[in-house]
Amino acid sequence: MRMFLFRELLGAIRTKSAVLLVLSGFLIFLFLASAAGFLMITPAEVSSTTEGQPVDELQVFLSPRLSSATIDEWFLAWRERSDVARLRFQFAQELDQTTTGGVFVVTPVDPSQASTLAEEFRSIDGVVEVVEVPRVKWIEPPAASLIARIALLVVLVLSIAASLFFFRRGYRELLAVFSGEIRMLRLSGISERTLIALVVALGVLIGCLGGLMLLAILYLLHRIALSTGGLQLFGGLISGIRILGTGLMAVGLGTVLGGLAGLLGASLLHRREFDPLP
Repeated sequence: MRMFLFRELLGAIRTKSAVLLVLSGFLIFLFLASAAGFLMITPAEVSSTTEGQPVDELQVFLSPRLSSATIDEWFLAWRERSDVARLRFQFAQELDQTTTGGVFVVTPVDPSQASTLAEEFRSIDGVVEVVEVPRVKWIEPPAASLIARIALLVVLVLSIAASLFFFRRGYRELLAVFSGEIRMLRLSGISERTLIALVVALGVLIGCLGGLMLLAILYLLHRIALSTGGLQLFGGLISGIRILGTGLMAVGLGTVLGGLAGLLGASLLHRREFDPLP
């Protein structure tokens, strides 16, 4: 019985109501796609590089055979040099577990003169090795991730609001055509719950179809990402588990949204034009 009535309701769809309901379904799909986009975006990370950067400090490794007196003498002499901005002493194991002895960490006044200073230290008897440590440059994450999230959020909010608006207008057009059948059903004793279920079922169908369509598109994008190496921004498309989870979430969420939109349409059944005895 309910299947027959549902087919009759679908048969009452005309061009205008069909356009409005299809547009509503597309907007639900757009909402689901925006929500899925948040899960597909790869988290931005701060990275660092030393390539092309000036030398920030010199690590002068000393022979473990040097006496404490010699190390103290060098420390006092090097600290007073005009080309040394800062000097500190550390145990070599603090920087490298495989070495012994001590190490002077030298910060040159002029980074461009660091190589000359390093060569001078290498020529000193008792210096094992001089390591030139370049300055670390921190690279901020690209702004594309933040811009994409803001854009997805705007699309998400606008699409759900617009879909509810067009759903209500589409249901109004559909129920206006089906109003005669609604009055006859009420006169024949059909329960109000059955009528509401028919209207809600149409919304559930539209929302479920939107979720299934997104699931299919996500799988297609997943296959494309695997063959091309993925997208830098939407790195989540590489993960099959994330694709499956997001797709199933989209189907469930689309069904729920379609049901809520159906309840919005069912609220129109209380209008006077659907009374059995106007």
